[in-house]
Amino acid sequence: MIDPISDETIRRYREQGFVHVPGVLDADEVARYAEAAAQLLDSHMEIWDGVNGVEVNYVAQAWRKSDTIRELALHPAIGSIALQLADSPMRLYTSEVLAKEPHKAAPTLVHDDETGLPLSSLSRALTAWVALSDVPVERGCLSYVPRSHLRPPEHRQEHMTSFEEFADITDIWPEFPWQPRVTVPLRAGDVAFHHCRTVHLAGSNTSDARRMGHGIVYVNADATYRPGVQDGHMAGFEPGQPLDDEGFPLITL
Repeated sequence: MIDPISDETIRRYREQGFVHVPGVLDADEVARYAEAAAQLLDSHMEIWDGVNGVEVNYVAQAWRKSDTIRELALHPAIGSIALQLADSPMRLYTSEVLAKEPHKAAPTLVHDDETGLPLSSLSRALTAWVALSDVPVERGCLSYVPRSHLRPPEHRQEHMTSFEEFADITDIWPEFPWQPRVTVPLRAGDVAFHHCRTVHLAGSNTSDARRMGHGIVYVNADATYRPGVQDGHMAGFEPGQPLDDEGFPLITL
């Protein structure tokens, strides 16, 4: 039986667009999943090269490449929290292993997740960022812009079909530089959840240790395919087709 989260946690998430839930995984789970994540990075690592250098090393579709990481992506405690926050039927869309290398990783650019997803009907979509190492501020933890998930559509990036369409956030939301930001350091085993429209960023890793996490993306159960960036794994899908096959499992309590 998964314990329900508090009404206060749900309220903060819905009002602010993000919430930190400590201690979701125990130490043994963290060690097991971190070992599997490191193995995936050794065998399948890709590099996200930003304007200031390598932002993050990652493994896309990680849950499809490791049985242990699949177990983490479908972890009942994390999925239960996601369902309670969204208050809606949800599917697992994807997961990624993410690493920032010490003294190398550049800051992660300011963005939200919605416009990079090749999907429609994402009003409840959210990401669970699972810390597989301690992530203090110096190691490049995430910062969020409170209530940015509620900004009007004209201040959000339009759906992208290629990364060349990505716009600087100040071009579409001129008030962004004056918005407050909340930095959320995590201990290993903590999970930070954020709405797909919540603007967020991450610092560089100036520490002596790798920052490692696992991002799990949950989407509305009725989400449909919309051609866009990073949709190679959706070959054969037609525009408007629902994600109703075993490749995008329903999350259940």
